[in-house]
Amino acid sequence: MDKLTRYIFNYYPHLMTLHEQAAYRSVLGEEKAESSDSAKMRNLLRRKFVSPDPEVLSMLDKGAEHFMNVVRDRILSEQRDQVFQNHCPKCEALAHTPTARQCPKCFHSWHDDK
Repeated sequence: MDKLTRYIFNYYPHLMTLHEQAAYRSVLGEEKAESSDSAKMRNLLRRKFVSPDPEVLSMLDKGAEHFMNVVRDRILSEQRDQVFQNHCPKCEALAHTPTARQCPKCFHSWHDDK
């Protein structure tokens, strides 16, 4: 997942529709299930987090990465004014969080900027 997509999903999940939220829970649940060594735990995680809703399943039919890119693009096109993309004033790299004040790329600090 690219940095912008991760940023949107981590800090702006409230901008997703209910079906998008359910699809994202399904993605996370499936990832957790796949990483489990226990078949019993995999089944439990899938029952708890993976949605059987046909609309959710159709959102995921082209894969998790495609789904996440579509949601990111929708949020940025329909609700751009609600998403603060915190870029470094020196190199324009996307900061790790909306409130960060140090660049993850060039390490420039803008803590003292008001």
